[in-house]
Amino acid sequence: MKIVRVWFDSDNIYVVTDSGHTIGNPLAWFSRLANASPDQRSNFELGPFAESIHWPEIDEDLSLESFFDFKRELHYAKI
Repeated sequence: MKIVRVWFDSDNIYVVTDSGHTIGNPLAWFSRLANASPDQRSNFELGPFAESIHWPEIDEDLSLESFFDFKRELHYAKI
């Protein structure tokens, strides 16, 4: 599975995969992203296989797998 789109609203980060899944997680789960400005959040690059996201300005990395981390409290973003 690969990431094909990334976007934010005021409280969440969302990704769309090449399989058609849309996943949203609260920014509160990712403190660096939660504390980043909208411009810093929009400055990201996908990993070489589109399986991760990197924000060079805030030194944050998220894997696609982390969006499916069910060990976290289950308060997923409503889409």
